[in-house]
Order: sequence, then structure tokens, then C-alpha cells
Amino acid sequence: MDIDDLTYGQMKEIAQRLGFVASPQPQHHEDKNKIADGPGIPVIVCTDKRGVIFGYTTNYHGDQITLTQARMCLYWSAEVGGVFGLAEKGPTKNCKISATAPSITLNGITAIFSVDEAAENAWRNAPIQGR
Repeated sequence: MDIDDLTYGQMKEIAQRLGFVASPQPQHHEDKNKIADGPGIPVIVCTDKRGVIFGYTTNYHGDQITLTQARMCLYWSAEVGGVFGLAEKGPTKNCKISATAPSITLNGITAIFSVDEAAENAWRNAPIQGR
């Protein structure tokens, strides 16, 4: 999706999903992607304490965000390409990923990354470090 090609309706839907505008009911993308009916928007959040956390959000307010099904990247290997690679392709077998927390509220946000579908699948399927 190119940001320059977004319709007004799509921009309004993104604002609703990020909690900037109250949403009276779940919305659907024009391409029939039903992410609003699922756990929320998949994102990676970086914090001022150097945390890198994947999860789903339906709300974002100022410097605070709540994620569900959250997982932290404890270590990523060089082939991932840093946080940008975690957002594009997700963690690899050489990464160390935490267990899943049902919900977490984060403060001190320094970045929020959108996550490609391949990355979302990799995050969801990554083995839990130490188990």
C-alpha cells in the first residue's frame, strides 16, 4: 500500500484503528482484509528502554500503546537486518523471541512499525526462547 494512494476513507479507518477517532463499529478495508474483526493491527513497537515488541493494537494514545498477543525480541541476528527487517520479514530461526503476553501497555514509545504479512506470520510462529 502506497500512502500517496490512500483514499480519505482509508485514512479515516487508520485513524480509527489507532484510537484517534472513535469507531462505532468494526470497519473493513476496501480489499476485504478483515483485520478489524481480528486481534487488531499488527505492529512492532520500540521503546525508550530499547524494547522491541510485536503485538496487535486497536488503540494508541500519545506516548502509550496497548498490545495484545505481545512478544518481545530478546535478540536478533545480523541476517534479519535490524528492526526494519523484523517488520518486513519477521524473526528468523537465529532470533530469540519471548513467550506471548496476553496484553501489555507500553510507555516511552520511540517508534511504531507496521508489519508485513510475512513478518506477522514469522512472529506468530517463532519458537519461544528457552522452551
